[in-house]
Amino acid sequence: MADITRNQDSEKFRKIEHELQERLKELECLYSISSEIEAGKDLPEIFANSTEHLLVAFQYPEVTVAGIQFDGTWYTSSNYEESAIQNHLSSNLIVEGKTRGVVKVGYTSGAPFIDFERKLIHEIGLMLSNAIEQHELELALQNQINNLEQHVSDKTAEVEKSRKRYLDLFEYAPDGIVIARKNGDILRANRTFYRMLHYPEDGSVQLNFVKDNLYENIPEVRPHVFKKLEEEGVVEGFEMTLLDREGNPVPVIGSFIYVDFDGERCIEEIYKDIRIRKEMERKLIMQNENLEQMVHERTKDLEDQTQLLVKKNEELLETTEKLEESRSNLHTLFHAITDTVVMIDTDFNILMSNKKLNGKAKCYEHIFEMKEPCENCPGRLVFKEGRPITQEKKFGDDYYLLQAYPILDSNKEVTGAIEISRKITREKNVEYQLLQTDKLASLGQLVSGVAHEINNPNTFIRGNIGIIQEAMNDIFPLLEEKAKEQPDLRIARLKFDVFKENIPILIQDMVQGANRIKGIVEGLRKFAKRDDGLLEDTVDLNAVLETCLRLVNNQIKRTASVSVDFDQRLPAFKGNCQKLEQVFVNILINASQAIDKKPGEITVTTRFDRAANEVVASIADTGHGMDEKTKKQIFDPFFTTKRNKGGTGLGVSIAYGIVKEHQGRISIDSAPGEGTTFSIHIPVSKKEA
Repeated sequence: MADITRNQDSEKFRKIEHELQERLKELECLYSISSEIEAGKDLPEIFANSTEHLLVAFQYPEVTVAGIQFDGTWYTSSNYEESAIQNHLSSNLIVEGKTRGVVKVGYTSGAPFIDFERKLIHEIGLMLSNAIEQHELELALQNQINNLEQHVSDKTAEVEKSRKRYLDLFEYAPDGIVIARKNGDILRANRTFYRMLHYPEDGSVQLNFVKDNLYENIPEVRPHVFKKLEEEGVVEGFEMTLLDREGNPVPVIGSFIYVDFDGERCIEEIYKDIRIRKEMERKLIMQNENLEQMVHERTKDLEDQTQLLVKKNEELLETTEKLEESRSNLHTLFHAITDTVVMIDTDFNILMSNKKLNGKAKCYEHIFEMKEPCENCPGRLVFKEGRPITQEKKFGDDYYLLQAYPILDSNKEVTGAIEISRKITREKNVEYQLLQTDKLASLGQLVSGVAHEINNPNTFIRGNIGIIQEAMNDIFPLLEEKAKEQPDLRIARLKFDVFKENIPILIQDMVQGANRIKGIVEGLRKFAKRDDGLLEDTVDLNAVLETCLRLVNNQIKRTASVSVDFDQRLPAFKGNCQKLEQVFVNILINASQAIDKKPGEITVTTRFDRAANEVVASIADTGHGMDEKTKKQIFDPFFTTKRNKGGTGLGVSIAYGIVKEHQGRISIDSAPGEGTTFSIHIPVSKKEA
């Protein structure tokens, strides 16, 4: 009995010893795989070695095979055959919630697996999953660090490039730009400022606004500017007067803002000559870029790398702030210029513009909407000659002032240009209007002189014709007596009866002709005489129209016949006869010029509208008519459909102003191909009605 008990105890001890040995093999396997991972080996080497460690960890190593599959690649033990496996255990390799592979152990016999072996394969799967995740995080972190270092280098180069562009724009800006202290010391100024005040453009003369007396009323102006700067932070559109080197006044519009200049709080001052620019618009555009931190701390082993990443990120933020400060200064200056300013390369590609490009890459497309550079292009001349170019050009109905300045590299080679375009159509039109006004004034003097020269001989003619008429009346009885005595009597080769019948008619025609000359001369003198513009005349509208028709009859009869229908009961009203004659002469001439198919017809009518208590004069023609677009623009100054025929676009606009001055209005009834009717409505007082 004792022997049986000892045998049972001995068997129990052997089982315990066997299980201890099996657990020891499992711990050795876990330790070996952990050592592979901690040694920092590559994943393929870890996977290959781990399959060999797995073989000895299971209870039947002679029939055990092992394999690890990761991202489609298998790493197996030397005796691995998939078809020979009869029973197996597996554990998925899960990285960041995604299955990337599997750890697989199998028996080539039907032997069963125990619970410890199932736990072992699960622990090894977790261990390898963590190793994969840690390895990939280290690779991603290293790539991010490399990218950040390159980004810092690129941003630094961009800051330097933006600084150079800012300095070029500062130096060649069309307005005077100054950076000064509050005490008036000028720390920096561009050439335009020095040129404006007649100082050397190289800045060799050190200036102070206060000491050199560069302002008019400086005790009032500068404190006022500082006060507004403190209250509002910026001063724009401040009208003031600078004094040049000789003390001559230079009227400007100034803009002021605090800036940081080499670590000192200074004032940036922009002065624009108000004689050569329109109202300045200032637009401040600031862009803020935010860099998000994409890498998060995963494990305790990556803390040192994370600190390095944070340090690099701080350096990038500091560089970005400097870039934003430089870019903000550039945008503030660039977009404050109201003219169109572009920076181009030698192929006319726009590198920078203060206006929206709308997809147009070339300067001639952006400014003038052309498909190729204009003739004698200022940009092309700058690239060829390497000096600033200024031109005036006309495109369509608009005039432009073009300025181009070269951009030089360190070798003084032209690498690009700054082009400035300003529309000067209004200035040109005003210049043309002044020229036309001067011509009209000269014409008025000429007409007055010609009228005087015609009127003097015509006065003698009219007086002498009257005497001749009376003489003929006395002579005819004597001639009749003579004709009775001499039946074949001839006078001026005419038989006496023909002479007697026609000579009085001829003399009467001469009287009417001389009177007509007198009427035309009086009309011309009245039309050309200097007028004070007061509305103090008692106006007979029918008489005004008759005078105008006499004046323009010679021009109208070439294209049209004129029919009139005047209301003889029109009331008179207070106005200016000469100005109204100007209105009707202009409309009558326009009516005759609108008739393409000859002979046309012009109808002039007058009537009294009792309901509206106004007199109405209508001038209708059978010309080509107007479309809706022309009718909307007909009263605009300088609008004309006869630009190529010398039209100024001022006649109808001036007529509109004169009628408005009489508290009246002009209505237009017109359609293409149906002619045009201008109706002038002028109110009369109830007393006059």
